[in-house]
Amino acid sequence: MAASDPPPRVAAYAAISPEDAYRSLAGHPAWIVERDRLHRDVRLRSFMDAIDLITRVAATAEAMRHHPNIRLHEWCFVDLEVYSHLTGGISRRDVELALAIDELIEDTPTA
Repeated sequence: MAASDPPPRVAAYAAISPEDAYRSLAGHPAWIVERDRLHRDVRLRSFMDAIDLITRVAATAEAMRHHPNIRLHEWCFVDLEVYSHLTGGISRRDVELALAIDELIEDTPTA
């Protein structure tokens, strides 16, 4: 690593443009790319299915050491918000977490 290269942890959180995030999530249209955040709202079949998804997202996020904002509302909707707190914007790690969350959702009965 050259002296001018950022440490790997900092590089992973380097901000990317909303356009780059949008292109990276092209096959995942449920994610909404805003200026500095990624959003997805998922409707589940039941309250317990929503809680199960939240638990699995939490475990994945913990393993990745990158944590989304998660909100349960209307008893069966899970709202997910991903951004990098260190940069206040979107990073590659946010896109990676969004893609990992989509894998969990594929295995979840949605309404």
